[in-house]
Amino acid sequence: MNEDKFPPLSHTSGLSDAAIDAAWAICPPDADVSPAGLLPVVVGAHPRSEMRDRPLASRLLQAIRLWQRENLQDARSRLRPIILTDLWYLNDKELLLQPTICIGDPSSNAATAYYATRLPKAYVVDGQLQVLADMQFLEPTVVMWGIDANTTRTALDWFIARAMPSFLESAHE
Repeated sequence: MNEDKFPPLSHTSGLSDAAIDAAWAICPPDADVSPAGLLPVVVGAHPRSEMRDRPLASRLLQAIRLWQRENLQDARSRLRPIILTDLWYLNDKELLLQPTICIGDPSSNAATAYYATRLPKAYVVDGQLQVLADMQFLEPTVVMWGIDANTTRTALDWFIARAMPSFLESAHE
């Protein structure tokens, strides 16, 4: 595109598009979003979830992509990690079939509430945090939450360090 033809827009003055460009380099905006190729990371559609859990989900996406680059040579075989809200996820039957990670407590993430009674406890600090998962990942779903943002972060840290590689190996079989 010839940038000389279009004058700068006043509302973009002083703003950098580097973050957008970096995000689109990782996941182009016109990329295929077929549910069969996605790895949903689900947060609640709630303001508290947006503030507490979405930043953790973004961190998890970075960890997943790093693992994929190091362990899956064929980029076409990689599931595309994507952050979705619980409302979108639970209303798409095809997404429900995908390996999934839910972040956030059941009171603000309906997907966590949906899976919380269906999955065994993988890591629990009583009264503080929970990570629920079948650690053989026959059911490739993980849910995690804590009593506050920091304990949810601790649950996420445990998952990334202790369970994520096995989960991703199972998800990519």
